[in-house]
Amino acid sequence: MAPRVRPMKVGIQPFTISELDEPLEARLDRIARAGFEGVELGTDGNTDAVHEKLIEHGLEVSSIGTTRDELESDLDAHVAAAEDFATGDVVVMWIDPEHFETRERVEATAERLTDLADRVAEHGLQLNYHNHAHEFTDLGETTGYELLVEETESVKFELDAGWAGTGGATPAALLRDIADHVTLVHVKDMNFETGEFVTFGEGDLDVEGVVSAARDADVEWLLFENDEPTDPVAEPAHASVTLDRYTDHYC
Repeated sequence: MAPRVRPMKVGIQPFTISELDEPLEARLDRIARAGFEGVELGTDGNTDAVHEKLIEHGLEVSSIGTTRDELESDLDAHVAAAEDFATGDVVVMWIDPEHFETRERVEATAERLTDLADRVAEHGLQLNYHNHAHEFTDLGETTGYELLVEETESVKFELDAGWAGTGGATPAALLRDIADHVTLVHVKDMNFETGEFVTFGEGDLDVEGVVSAARDADVEWLLFENDEPTDPVAEPAHASVTLDRYTDHYC
């Protein structure tokens, strides 16, 4: 494998602490104190107050998270946010399960995403897709997710390792298989059998294996996320310390 050309950074998806009754700016304070280098934000975070906090703490924005419909209907807002946040990645965070039920539906989804990727590319941006578990529909010799990767050459992927494992994949092995297609990774720990979210490092996710595969794949960002943290105040710092054990700052 070729030598790494950039360091891998460790960030967080602020949705992890969205239950806290405080503005995004206050959550950015917590994120910085926990030791993360950056965050994944939406266009609604493109405000002066948020920018001031990002600058104050030296936090970067890894990517712009959105939906396919929002991106298609208001591309200009996403282009502006990406420029203001100095990121080149836009991530479609969700597509409904029915679009992965058959090969034909996956191919139609791939075509629509490819068209959207071409549109954002005109503005110097890269379109990514973030998975959940439902993309891993068994389609015989492949899965809905693998077919989507195969059919979308111009689309990159934000692999959510926790959801991939819940969907039946082996996250580290999958990441190695599609390494050329992945730019961002969500490190989310889960009980793969029940689909329950668990405290980072205490579930079924092979954190060390995923971090190693991400490093070898030259992934730009590892992003911690827990959709339903037991303790949203303590969880980010705990995850940051846990990730430090595996990255040892060589990222």
